[in-house]
Amino acid sequence: CPDLTLLPVLARLLKTDPNTLLSFRENMTDREVALFTNSVAEKIRTGTFAEGFSLAMEKLREYPRCARLRHTLAMVLAGALMMADLPESEKEPYRAKITALYEEVAQSDNPALANRARYMLASKYLQQGDCTHAQEQLEQMPDSEVPDKQLLQADLCAKQGNTAEAAALLERLALNQLSETLMIVTKLVPLLEKEGRAQQAEQLAKAAQAQQEAYGLWQYSAYIAPLELAVARKDAAESLRILSQMLDAVISPGNLLDSPLYCHQPRSETPERVAKQFLPPLLADLETNPDYSFLRDDPGLAHLIAN
Repeated sequence: CPDLTLLPVLARLLKTDPNTLLSFRENMTDREVALFTNSVAEKIRTGTFAEGFSLAMEKLREYPRCARLRHTLAMVLAGALMMADLPESEKEPYRAKITALYEEVAQSDNPALANRARYMLASKYLQQGDCTHAQEQLEQMPDSEVPDKQLLQADLCAKQGNTAEAAALLERLALNQLSETLMIVTKLVPLLEKEGRAQQAEQLAKAAQAQQEAYGLWQYSAYIAPLELAVARKDAAESLRILSQMLDAVISPGNLLDSPLYCHQPRSETPERVAKQFLPPLLADLETNPDYSFLRDDPGLAHLIAN
């Protein structure tokens, strides 16, 4: 038990600092948090929920500023409470304390954890029918860091009776995800072909085309993945056939906006005007992209561009 005045000297001698010397830290490491939450889950599994909850509260008193510990324990305890064989009257006080943990994390200086906590709170309030508090939590969450925020916002709109707004949100989410999937698959198809996985490349190209057609989306986009496959194979005849269909889709877009995913989307421009915006970059790509160099001497390409 050294005199307090000796602590700085001891710290220097041991090449550390007084806080480490006294084993004092404000936060636990991620590994320590994971190991401790596992021990809480094990205590609940082999003992009772009350014992696991008590163990968790003790650790939180030891590390009152550790947001990650608080957030992780809140998730573990919430899941365990759902499975606990307890009457509802006994569960409710625990639920209130778990909600309080999330509220504390939502006010922490860790933006990522704070936004996750707000998401959990918004979900909880929405399940309870408390639309006001759910909306308050959602408004504090940035879209970029919480990808499921829009889904939760759509649920909230539907619960408030704003079905058109909810549908518009869901349509935009579906359109964005379909577009992203198409872009990823389009890049993947030629890579599979180069690896000698011709069957898988063809299967993906057909799946991408079928997906676009199944949702009634613009036929132009349905041809993108098959074109990538034909170009990767340097199949001039098939490439020109698909390009011809794509150009037809640009010139005569037909039911470009008739998909059920456009029911609630604003239509400020005509389908023809929207489609024809794609024509100049497509023609420029055909003339300059080195991937199409094997087609440059084919009279069929010149005919397509000329017409």
